[in-house]
Amino acid sequence: MGADKITSKILEDAERNANSIKSEAQMEADKILEDAKKEAEKRKKEIIKKGEKEAEMIKNRIIAEARLNAKKKMLKEREKLIGMAVEKLKEDLTKLPEKGEYKTLLSKLIIEGITSVGGGEVILELNERDYEAIDSKKLWEIENKVEEVLKKPIIVKKGDVVDIIGGCIVKTSDNSKICDNSLEAVFERNLEDIKGKVAGLLF
Repeated sequence: MGADKITSKILEDAERNANSIKSEAQMEADKILEDAKKEAEKRKKEIIKKGEKEAEMIKNRIIAEARLNAKKKMLKEREKLIGMAVEKLKEDLTKLPEKGEYKTLLSKLIIEGITSVGGGEVILELNERDYEAIDSKKLWEIENKVEEVLKKPIIVKKGDVVDIIGGCIVKTSDNSKICDNSLEAVFERNLEDIKGKVAGLLF
């Protein structure tokens, strides 16, 4: 074989090998590119999925916060309405002594107050108007009613004129026991129950 033929053969084999290598390299490159595309698509889906989860979490958080804020607002409005209703009741309380049924209520509060401190000799404190209204005859009637309940002698004396809307303050003669049955004190003692009833009517 001549030198030219050998050279030609070498070049031919080299070209063939080069083409084969080039082809394999291209196939490998294509595979790498295809794998990269698949990986990229996979990552893309993961990112989208993660984004969807985060978006769902954000949405749920926003809804939860909105519900909480709405509940707080409702509670605030509820308390506001109850407060307004209680203030109206306080206004009505100041007008109660002007009503016809007040005399009966006053007698009841006095009797309850005397009974609460245990009877005996007691001091009755009233506002100026009620001080004048409760005369000796009325005191005698009250004494008899309390004696029927406590089954012992009762002596009721009028004490100081006090600054109350109405009702009474009852004390034992030695001041060891006191029952504040003024209208405002009775109202405050029952305030939570009043609020509950108001809430029931309003809501």
